[in-house]
Amino acid sequence: MTIMWHLEGGQSCPPPPFRRLFLALALILPAVWAQQPAADPDALLKHAVALHQSGDLEGAIRAYREYLAAQPDSLQARSNLGAALARAGRYDEAIAEYDRALSKSPDNPALLLNLGLAYYKTGRPAEAAARFERAASLAPQFRDQVTLLLASCYNSLGKYQQAIALLAPLEKEKSADPAFNYLYGTALIGDGQSASGAAAIDRILSQGDSAEARLLRGTLKLRAHDHDGALADLEKAIALNARLPGAHARLGELLLAMREIDRARTAFEQELALDPDEFVSNLNLGVLGKQDQDYVESRRYFERALKARPNDPGVRYQLAILDLATGNADQARKALEALIAETPDFAEAHATLAAVYYRLARSADGDRERAIAQKLMDQRDAAGTGARAR
Repeated sequence: MTIMWHLEGGQSCPPPPFRRLFLALALILPAVWAQQPAADPDALLKHAVALHQSGDLEGAIRAYREYLAAQPDSLQARSNLGAALARAGRYDEAIAEYDRALSKSPDNPALLLNLGLAYYKTGRPAEAAARFERAASLAPQFRDQVTLLLASCYNSLGKYQQAIALLAPLEKEKSADPAFNYLYGTALIGDGQSASGAAAIDRILSQGDSAEARLLRGTLKLRAHDHDGALADLEKAIALNARLPGAHARLGELLLAMREIDRARTAFEQELALDPDEFVSNLNLGVLGKQDQDYVESRRYFERALKARPNDPGVRYQLAILDLATGNADQARKALEALIAETPDFAEAHATLAAVYYRLARSADGDRERAIAQKLMDQRDAAGTGARAR
């Protein structure tokens, strides 16, 4: 069986020296299954495979589709078509073909890996992570190959503890690998483990200054409320690599903390110019739109944030507030009740639900929710971990 590979380098991969790691990982995925020997081989499929192997992707795509018009149940041709589309950068079409192939072979780990990579390349980490997890559960030999990709997805989803669980066992082995240190440092800092995160940054910097190390260090300083230090590092990160994922978003968060609203808005917009689905920028632009009472634009940003992190409680809370602000109190009630059922310690959601109940003339329910909210806020203040809803 002749094997070709699913994904080559692309603009959504991390920048050098981090790109080479993800390119190497991509090489694990068999994308083209050459036709198995048969008594009466299908000439058109053989021709499609030959075009694919020669790099004539558009010709291969046409030939695969012609073959599938006559043989729609061919798993081989459907998978190959997905691979050709992915290699051509047509990821949404590739996803559709992989899904069709998986409907015939739902437990095929190679197909799941390829589908996961297509989702990863289109900035959909939740969907990518689900496919990587499933593939690794079906084929344990794939676990090592998908670990860093899966950790990257977890970081994008804010699931830092899950990323740490994957990466911590590899720390000794990969301590000299800047890509590993970047992923691990991101997870550690996201989880509030500043000292361990700083150690990962130092390992990156030991190999020379980099945008990635500056971004992580700026994030640490932002968490420590060292705004001047954070600003210097984040601006340096962007100067070193203006396309570094997350750098403009982190700068926007810093500028918001410094109350430089217009500059923050510009930074978030610059991040979205690079990645329209980036979570932090969509969330914060949604909040700014809500504050400006531009509710249509605000909802658009929140819905894009929810696409990046499905079911995120904070975004769902913001959407409920928009419903309330635009006169849809009953829809806000339903959303808040569902949110509280899933996250019962969400004090601000209880407080807002109380306001909704009062507006709906349900004073007893409002009193109950207000009391719950006050109790949760008192507990949080006593623990010294208070967090203010935007």
